[in-house]
Amino acid sequence: MQRRDFLGLMTGVAYAGLISKNNGGFAAWETPTPRQSVPLIYCTDLFHPPDDPDDHVDLATLFSLPELDVRAVVLDLGHHQQAKPGDVPLKQMAALTGKQVPFAPGLLGPLRYPEDRADNQDAGGYRAIELILRTLRESDQKVFVFTTGSVRDVAAAFNRDEALFRAKVGRLYLVIGDSSGAPSEWNTLLDPQAYIRMMSSDLPVYWCPCFGPGAREALLAGNLKPQQYSTYWKFLQRDVYDGLPRPLQNFFLYALGRKIRTIEDPIEYLRRVPEEGLKKEIWNAPRNMWTTGALIHASGRQFYRQGDVWAALDSPLAGVQPSPVFDFVPAKVTIDREMKTTLDVSGATGKFRVFNPLDLGIYERAMTTALRRLLAEMPIVKSFT
Repeated sequence: MQRRDFLGLMTGVAYAGLISKNNGGFAAWETPTPRQSVPLIYCTDLFHPPDDPDDHVDLATLFSLPELDVRAVVLDLGHHQQAKPGDVPLKQMAALTGKQVPFAPGLLGPLRYPEDRADNQDAGGYRAIELILRTLRESDQKVFVFTTGSVRDVAAAFNRDEALFRAKVGRLYLVIGDSSGAPSEWNTLLDPQAYIRMMSSDLPVYWCPCFGPGAREALLAGNLKPQQYSTYWKFLQRDVYDGLPRPLQNFFLYALGRKIRTIEDPIEYLRRVPEEGLKKEIWNAPRNMWTTGALIHASGRQFYRQGDVWAALDSPLAGVQPSPVFDFVPAKVTIDREMKTTLDVSGATGKFRVFNPLDLGIYERAMTTALRRLLAEMPIVKSFT
């Protein structure tokens, strides 16, 4: 399916009543016209059943932003993909939107040292590296590379052709790490050498730290709040999922219900009436998030506000006010072989930037309401509507 066909399948009008009822009184707001598309390679530790269902939310967000022309998807941690294949939710999303994207499972094991090309690994794991390099070579535009997991495959591809990366990568979004310098964030531990390599590269890095000072302890205690130089936020699942089209509700129910694909077909499940009992069981749970803001940033959309409700729009509309929620500030970062990271935002002028919420008091509310509207406007093919 060509991109113009994909955009033609948008069904925002079909869900206009739903949006006006459930999305904070935005009935008068139009669906913005997408800008010129941005080629993007998306690397994700997406699994089914999920390790953390935030990855499913991120996938749905990605496919709700027509400005992002997803050229390739890398399914991180290839050894894990064999048992819990991330292509299950990816194929569901392709069926919902009509957007078919090439994908490949990633390397089976971690890099041995930062400059490792992974030549010693099983040849089956090379498919992700080859997909990344081929996508960069074939693009006539700069490509955004977006990682939400170990950054292993991107590092190996970079090590195989640094010149290609410098010529073709417009931005490298890294959702990983801890801005306080702690070396124990989950994604960094998946592949420490890959993390060191990409954080030390001379590429235009847009760093999205998952945590700040004391965050892991607060998260375990259940009282973590948004922090400076951290992307973390959370929402109650009912506050976002309740107002979505039925097929998209089913997408999340299939993941959260940990459905067995040999018993309940992943595509046919999307067409069902949502299971009310399952919704009651899991809709009131919180969902920790890290990636939403960076995806919206990559799309070029801006945040606008109406009362206490925000939306990420492509262009300004009458009656709503621009209301930036975060930015990426220039920074200097040093990282040692033990993954100890030092962040300095004073007087930095290079290509490295770090995510920073502008107002911690409104960050979570803004992200929740913006995500709700964005997912409600997902372009869904007519056969599912």
